[in-house]
Amino acid sequence: MRIFQATIARPLRSVLIAAFYMGVGLSQQLPQNQTSISGRVVDARSGSGLPGVNIQIQRSPSGTTSDLEGYFQLYDLPPGNYGLSFSMMGYAPYIEKNVAVVAGIPTELQIGLKLNILASPQVVVTSSRKEQDIMESPFSVSAIGPREIKAKAVVNMIDILSYESGVSTIKGQLNIRGTSGYTMGAGTRSLLLVDGIPMLGSAAGNVTWGMIPSSEVDRVEIVKSGGSALYGSSAMGGVVNIITRNAPPEPETRISTQIGVYSHPRIEQWRWRDKRGFVYNTELSHSRRFGEHAAWLRIQKRRDDGFMELNWEEALNVSGKIKLNLGNAHSAAVFLNALADKSGLTSIWKSSANPFEAPEGSKNDLTEGTKTILNGHYNYVYSQDVVIKTKVSGFWNTWVGSGADPNFSTESRYYEEIQSSKTWPGKLTGIFGLTLQQNGVDAQIFGKHNSNSLAAFLLFEKKIHQFTLSTGSRWETYRVDGNDQDQVFSPQLALNWKPAPWMAFRISTGQGFRVPTVAEMFTSARRSIFTVEPNPDLVSETSVNREIGIVLLSGQTRFLDLFKLDVAVFHNRFENFIEPIPDSSAVIHFENISDARILGLEMGLGISAFNNLLDYKSAFTILDPVELDAQGDVLDTLSYRHRYHWVSSLGIHYWGLDASLEYRYLSRIESVELFQENVFTEQDKRVPIHVWNAGLGSEYGPWLFLFRVENIFQYYYTQLERNIEEERIFTFTVERQL
Repeated sequence: MRIFQATIARPLRSVLIAAFYMGVGLSQQLPQNQTSISGRVVDARSGSGLPGVNIQIQRSPSGTTSDLEGYFQLYDLPPGNYGLSFSMMGYAPYIEKNVAVVAGIPTELQIGLKLNILASPQVVVTSSRKEQDIMESPFSVSAIGPREIKAKAVVNMIDILSYESGVSTIKGQLNIRGTSGYTMGAGTRSLLLVDGIPMLGSAAGNVTWGMIPSSEVDRVEIVKSGGSALYGSSAMGGVVNIITRNAPPEPETRISTQIGVYSHPRIEQWRWRDKRGFVYNTELSHSRRFGEHAAWLRIQKRRDDGFMELNWEEALNVSGKIKLNLGNAHSAAVFLNALADKSGLTSIWKSSANPFEAPEGSKNDLTEGTKTILNGHYNYVYSQDVVIKTKVSGFWNTWVGSGADPNFSTESRYYEEIQSSKTWPGKLTGIFGLTLQQNGVDAQIFGKHNSNSLAAFLLFEKKIHQFTLSTGSRWETYRVDGNDQDQVFSPQLALNWKPAPWMAFRISTGQGFRVPTVAEMFTSARRSIFTVEPNPDLVSETSVNREIGIVLLSGQTRFLDLFKLDVAVFHNRFENFIEPIPDSSAVIHFENISDARILGLEMGLGISAFNNLLDYKSAFTILDPVELDAQGDVLDTLSYRHRYHWVSSLGIHYWGLDASLEYRYLSRIESVELFQENVFTEQDKRVPIHVWNAGLGSEYGPWLFLFRVENIFQYYYTQLERNIEEERIFTFTVERQL
């Protein structure tokens, strides 16, 4: 069959294409003053065709994508010279300049793209709810592709997010540009989506990162400018959309095993166990196509002894996705994820002399439960200009805690959305949608509560020459236990100016909001030395966010394979900001502080050079997060924020080996809420963060080998008081594609 394709099918294809252009036997002929560009895009190293390459005519909305063998065609082009840009996830972008088109004569091209680990997706969907060139997005967006995820042997997606510009984490809580700080896991201002559907739990609004199938992720899109106008509550500080992949053209079976070992503490008196702690992670996945349809299934088993006494975990995760292509007008997808886990439940260390041990009386504290997510998508192409999309989701969570303070929780969340997009002549696009969400919780620490929300959103986007103007708004109403909680209207306005294919400017402003979670309003609990009391009088917090930025992007010029620079200045102003505030007796209440402001600068740089021999990625963020009084005067620095954040990575790819070195720096946290630093005894001392990681990997046929060391120098620090962060760990990953 392959011999037939090589010797007969492709020449026959060329003859048919030539016949098309000559008008032989075909009813649709090109006018004499029109012609086309056709060709093939291949991998520069192997020569194999690349499917799904995005091909765009510069300074024009016209474009296409390559087929399964890498072939493409652009029709009805007036004679002249054209510039074509070629982009594909995992490959350096390429621009073919001065492609001459002569009337009646087809132009053929052969384009070779080079693999590049830094080449993130160039087409994103999160910032405007539709496919859009990342250079034309009016909002600050970054994207992570599967090659970068694979190169770091990522098991937990939050591990790679913490190396993105402006993104930090504290105890698993996502924090974009300092908006969230640390809220004891009871609420977040950064929204996590999976395939465009919110992943937050119904009561606390937190994220279970173990439910993200990292090996089946197609890309991660991070919108940092605030997204309440499109995505509602919890998106006021930004949005992370994790998009799962579809099955590849050919059947694929993969088995992966990762073994890790923790180091003993380098301070002898901190040593708390005789044997080293181990990590075991095994994954088995299979994907294939069934005619026009496709599916994948993944099973993951994980056991982690933990680096401290109550940091252990056992988990079994099963996930799968079915993609149905029902003709030209209809498509659907179903995503299922089920997690059964059991883990230790930690609060603070035993003492500063025993930071890896649990306090007396809590050594048997644990939690175990099950979580299930079922997501469904249905898309209907009504016409060339109208597309209707529907999404439905169900989330069920049950867990039981045992030990010194036993508790339980049963939660459910249902989400429905319908969205319609319409394109009019003159490059005007409109998107209208409705969402409905119902939540229910019955928990020992929250009580029994229900909440629901109804929202409508509207977005218009207009292209005028080199400008893309976007304006939108969202109206949302919330009810808790049958009572009206709030009604919020959030508008936004943004503009992108792309004066050249390699340069784009953006400016945006908008209002955001977040409704207090059930956990913030009703938690009544005691954990170790902490006591949390309810505050049902909390009101919604609101914000006004502004940003101006510039991005420069080029690929395959001279010795550079890729160059990207992104700079942004942002200003977020908050009212009725919700923060956990302890009183003099260490009793914590969630309260609306009067006002807050976060001013910042963010710079991201990516360089790949010398035919992908070297790649370098760096990002620097400066924040000024302060609490304000009613007159706008500064009262204090917001708690649990790092003023300076710098991440950097260097990769060397030579002789079949891929070596990497990564560095993460976060300045000392200036303000905390629970245990203040004693400058005389150095009790609860806070220090800056300096963490180095390294990796060495190689692919040999169907095999992948990767060795990594996290926290090479065993640097000890805390972010949340009296909670030491992760010990050094060595991991070895082997993956076999069958």
